[in-house]
Amino acid sequence: MRQFAAIFILGLLAFAGCRSADRNAAMFHPWGADDADHFKSRSDPYRHILVARVQECRWEDLGPHRKTPYHFKATVIRTFKGDWSVSEGISFVHHVDAPAPTASPSHQPSGDLVFIFTNEHTTDEIALDTGEWGHYRDELAPALEYLYPDRSR
Repeated sequence: MRQFAAIFILGLLAFAGCRSADRNAAMFHPWGADDADHFKSRSDPYRHILVARVQECRWEDLGPHRKTPYHFKATVIRTFKGDWSVSEGISFVHHVDAPAPTASPSHQPSGDLVFIFTNEHTTDEIALDTGEWGHYRDELAPALEYLYPDRSR
């Protein structure tokens, strides 16, 4: 009887461990990663991972058949990795392969939160490619908190 109880308890612990691993892996899916190792392999090359609040966004019209640069000014509100400080200003540009808008967009991104992955810490404007920045969503934070804990907010 003791042997059955021991096997039953070990089975429950193994099942609970698998469920925990599934739950942990699921937190990386919003990032398009299978699990922690997959996400870490993509985020480790960056020295700085942070969240910032956009204060200003403007675009330049460089004419037809040219990428449109969108310039952002933001304030760091959380650092997950690196040495950017909370309340520090950050400027970045992202080039979009589309013509410049002909009218003001219906939503100005001022006040929006964005995540940023970069290797630079500078007061100059940083060029960010697709995947190195994006609009912040609540389901993205758990993966960053899991991999980069113990950072001051």
